[in-house]
Amino acid sequence: MTDSCPNCCRRGIPPVAERRRGDAIVHGYRCPCCGHRWATSRLLSAYSEIHRHKARTRRTAA
Repeated sequence: MTDSCPNCCRRGIPPVAERRRGDAIVHGYRCPCCGHRWATSRLLSAYSEIHRHKARTRRTAA
């Protein structure tokens, strides 16, 4: 999963580190353009529900 730098708005930055914490995944980023560092935490259960919904929608449309 890529992210955008909150400092210079460069897009498509891949994570340089990843760690799982229970039902969450934490990605660490470093912008190659300005050097800014940040981290994001995402709940895996929320993303799995989004993917299940998309799969159901595709099956219904087919």
